[in-house]
Amino acid sequence: MGEPAAAALEIAIADAGLLLVELEKFQGGRDEPVRTLRAEALALGQRARRLHRAHGLDDTTAAPLALEAANLLERLREARQAMRASAVFRASVAAHRAGEHAALATLLPKLFDDLEYVESPPPLFRPVAWLRRNRPRPPIDVARDVADLRDAGLPADGDAQTPGTDPELPAVALLLAPPTEPILLRFASASLPPVVFRVRATQEHLVHVPVLRAPFDVVLPLTLDPDELGEISLDHPRYRAELAAALTSAGLRVQIA
Repeated sequence: MGEPAAAALEIAIADAGLLLVELEKFQGGRDEPVRTLRAEALALGQRARRLHRAHGLDDTTAAPLALEAANLLERLREARQAMRASAVFRASVAAHRAGEHAALATLLPKLFDDLEYVESPPPLFRPVAWLRRNRPRPPIDVARDVADLRDAGLPADGDAQTPGTDPELPAVALLLAPPTEPILLRFASASLPPVVFRVRATQEHLVHVPVLRAPFDVVLPLTLDPDELGEISLDHPRYRAELAAALTSAGLRVQIA
């Protein structure tokens, strides 16, 4: 098999779990064919765990299970390929690449489970990286990063397991509730392109563009929750003042709220 059967079985079960997560984020991902594959994966994992607990999982006992897992993986990959070859998926990818916003507003809720189009989104937020090795970054470095985002835009992500996105359908994730961070970007509804979607389960908002180039305000919260900071040592009033000065020098709009 090219590697010990027990190790191959462990890897295959983990890969099957990732493929199921990927499949189940699509419409139809919880229909009978995928439910059957999930049931087989769960049963296979339970058998492997029972053998492991009984100290009976070795390369000899794992070999038939590893072969079964390899077959399951192949069928999961075929199911994923069938989904990617579907008319809705290919039309969505074409519209995404062409920037056809009206088409995406109709197509993506048909493609992804638990995703809805938001015609008039509320103000949405994006935190900015301000820590390095659990210590506050120099404000001038943070301001430089924000200026780069203003000039170049926010690049989209397209993780295979993330709800509402795909490697071929990346999106920029924005938050409905501002997180407890010393610096945030705030996007007004009118500044966003008309391709904002909401994942119902998490309330995360996704802007389905390859790069989000839109005006934003930089918000520096007046106070922070000490519990959220944990063990991070931060003189927040001083850091906020230094951030405001660096951001203003970079020509950015700053609000303290």
